[in-house]
Amino acid sequence: MKFYDDLIAGKRVGTPLDKLESVSNFKLARIKSTHIGIPQDYISFLEEVGYGEVGESTYMLYDGLLEPSEVYGESFLLSNILLFGDDLQGFNTGFDVTTWQVVEIDPTNIVVNVVAPCFDVFIRRKIDEASVG
Repeated sequence: MKFYDDLIAGKRVGTPLDKLESVSNFKLARIKSTHIGIPQDYISFLEEVGYGEVGESTYMLYDGLLEPSEVYGESFLLSNILLFGDDLQGFNTGFDVTTWQVVEIDPTNIVVNVVAPCFDVFIRRKIDEASVG
């Protein structure tokens, strides 16, 4: 039994997950070895369900983690944050690596806010939003 069996069952039948592609085992191993403590729910999602566009322009889940400076430039050093996706409108989401809670970065002022206690809760909300939209 896999962590995301319920989501996998609906994939490719007109759901917001239809466009997602699984991350390679090589890339998953690199993510786990580079980021000790990375939550298993995140790794399981990338492996079992995948990465890419959730729904129709609702959310983009990356195939790995980015440093905030890769998105916002070197002048915005946000320590302890790793980004895993964005809403395709400028709001990035990722992990606070000190707690592994999911945070969102407001692009207008680079304020970081906690939006979910874990990746599983966060991604299921995004899938629900994409299902309605």
